[in-house]
Parts: sequence; structure tokens; C-alpha cells
Amino acid sequence: MHKISFVNFCFLTCLAGLIKPNSRQLIVIASFFILGGCVSTQDTTPYAYISSPSPYQDVVSAQQSAVKQDKLLLVVLGAQWCHDSTGLAERFSTKEMDLILRAHYETVFVDVGTLEDRRNITERFDYPIYYATPTVMVIEPQSGALLNRASMDIWGRADSIPLAEYMAYFSRFPAMTTSQKAKLIHWKATEEERAYNKKQAARLQAAYDTLGPLLAQDLAGNTPDGLNSLWKETKKFRTELQKVLVKRTEITLDPEGGNGVNTKPALRHYHPFSWERN
Repeated sequence: MHKISFVNFCFLTCLAGLIKPNSRQLIVIASFFILGGCVSTQDTTPYAYISSPSPYQDVVSAQQSAVKQDKLLLVVLGAQWCHDSTGLAERFSTKEMDLILRAHYETVFVDVGTLEDRRNITERFDYPIYYATPTVMVIEPQSGALLNRASMDIWGRADSIPLAEYMAYFSRFPAMTTSQKAKLIHWKATEEERAYNKKQAARLQAAYDTLGPLLAQDLAGNTPDGLNSLWKETKKFRTELQKVLVKRTEITLDPEGGNGVNTKPALRHYHPFSWERN
């Protein structure tokens, strides 16, 4: 892959609006290129979604390790059958991204299998469920605060995101100031939002439970009738849920943003899935 110079990288990322060109962030990013020999306690296995008998404990252990090493925790939920999940893993494996991740993150990949329930992991960080594969969570490990909750939706198209944008995105969080983190550490959903998100997450997991066995058949080379239509139905539901969740979070964190338009999208109710009607 073509190596991006430091100057061109800063130009591209600043142009994209993904980082602000202040001195603190430029110093952090420059360090990734200057300190090519950063030491990390992470192992050297490639980034991959490998089935584990205890995925929750894997995350807990990674969080404890992140605290000890004064790093951020990076949790990625995905699957080897998902092209966006493997696309993200390929970008992470590049020299440029691997350097950033090893220097500043304790990274743990969580295999979701054929849409298995991982709410115990997402709920640990006050997030209802994985709405897409991959789901990428950048976490301040001491508090468990989710630092990227207002931008998580972009990773559902991880395979189409250029490497320069990966570098900019994951360079941004280590450079956050204490006051920038404080907003996210103290963020809380309203009781109405919490109850709604929990209810809709349960519906989405029920949809995953319906799709999972069909997906397993497909992966075994025997595509069952109706899989594609059910997949599209579920995708539309989960995409809309996450879109509303992200927008409401953005407005809560920055009520004066968006040219003064700060009306939160409604917590709408959805019609039953086709298999629920039948």
C-alpha cells in the first residue's frame, strides 16, 4: 500500500475535517512516525475475529490492561464472513495503523459468530447492542466512557473508508483533552431513551436470532429461501435505530451545533417484522 507522507497525511485529514490542526494533535500524530519503535505488550497475532469461549472476559481483561498501561481501550465486534469487518482488520494490519494502535490502544477483537448476542459487552459501556458489523468502540478505560458514541455509525462501511481517514480517526482520541473527554464521561441517556433503546435492542437481537441459523446455512454453502429479504428487513431496522441514536447523542453533546437546529429525532415505533406477523 502506498505510504502517505506526514505532510500529505496532515493535509488530507485537516481537509476532511476529521482532526483540527492544533499543536497537541499534530505532536501526537507526528510521534507515530518519529517513534517507529514504540513498545507494546500486545501480541503479534494479526487482527482477526476468532471464536472465544469467554468474549466478555476477554474485554474485561483488555480493559484492565488498558488501565495499567495508560492506554485507551478499543473493542471491535465483527465477523470473518463480513467484508466490512475484514476490511477494517486489513486496514488495522497496515504498518501505519498498527503503529498507532500499538502505541495508544489496547485492542480486542470480539467475534460475533452468526449474529450471536453480545449485549453484555456493549451494555458494559452503556451502548445497547451492535447495530452493524463491525462495531468499533473507543473507550476511556478508567470510567468505561464511550468516546466515539457520536460517530460509531461510520464503521458499518469500514471497507470503503480510506486508510488516511482511519489514521485521522484513531489519532484523534489519544489527543483529546481532559475537558473534551469530560463531556463524554458524564454523558447519560435519559430514562426514556434508556428504556426505548433496551426494548429495541431486544427486538433487534430477536431478529439476529432468527437470521443466525439461516446465515449459518448460507456460510455452509446452502442459501435458504428468504434469507436475503429477511436480511434487508433487519438491516433497514438496525440502520434506522443507530441513525436516531447517533443523532440524539450529537444533539445532547452539542445542543448549539447544527446551525441552531437542536430538535432530537423522535423515538419512533416500528411495525412488526414479517416473521412476527406470520
